[in-house]
Amino acid sequence: MHWDIQLPVELSDYFASNGEASNSFPTDERSNQRISIRTRGLLWSDVALPFCPRPNRPIGIYTRDFSRTGAGFLSSVQFFPEEELRVVLPTFWVRVRVTRVRRLGEACFEIGTILLHKYSPSLDAFEPSLEPQMESTH
Repeated sequence: MHWDIQLPVELSDYFASNGEASNSFPTDERSNQRISIRTRGLLWSDVALPFCPRPNRPIGIYTRDFSRTGAGFLSSVQFFPEEELRVVLPTFWVRVRVTRVRRLGEACFEIGTILLHKYSPSLDAFEPSLEPQMESTH
């Protein structure tokens, strides 16, 4: 698997920062504590938007942080709010819905998501989506 993410120079020590995450900005009033977990993962698009079909192949991502209700990661691909994704990590996998996206560089997007479901490790994480590339009905 190849990761195409091009980290901006200000994130050159990206993988050195793990542990409790600080607030992103002074008025950040999140209700759940975030934990920085910086590792590589795989992502599949399960529910794409009609104007932006996605290939059914994995995309390499760098995880950013996790909370009880969401996750953040970096991707070389721009996603859009309401897309549903499957993120596979060594110790678990999750289904998430994109809530925000911010471009950090030419091939680096910061993606914020809400958690739809968390799963224990299993081969099911690598199965094709039951709703491939269809608009969400949520």
